[in-house]
Amino acid sequence: MNRPTRVLLGGYRCECHTSSLSNGDAAALLGSVDVETAPQAVRWIRVALRTLSPALNSETYEEAWQWLTEDHHDALQALVQGEPITLTLQQDPTTIQWTARPVQFLKLTTRQGINSPTCTKEYTEPRHQPE
Repeated sequence: MNRPTRVLLGGYRCECHTSSLSNGDAAALLGSVDVETAPQAVRWIRVALRTLSPALNSETYEEAWQWLTEDHHDALQALVQGEPITLTLQQDPTTIQWTARPVQFLKLTTRQGINSPTCTKEYTEPRHQPE
């Protein structure tokens, strides 16, 4: 007897937005990622923050460093407990905001071919042709 396939999969949605007070811009999405675990969500934010930190002014850099070294533990705990997290930094007129929140992903199909529609066999990736 076949066991039913889980239709919903738990995970986390992570996003990074920026906005500028100087020209009244609405928040712009810079990047996003869907991950399976809370540690992956926090790691995504930490990598982005480490990449950006050398360009920050000293006050904002200190806030970023505090989150990188200490506060990310609290963020991880919140995600594990099912709560969303937000990290907001102000760099002159620009606001940078990272968010991560628990979500349920709808599993549409498997890549094993067992539950895939027959048309998936028609669309295979082209093989690399030597030059």
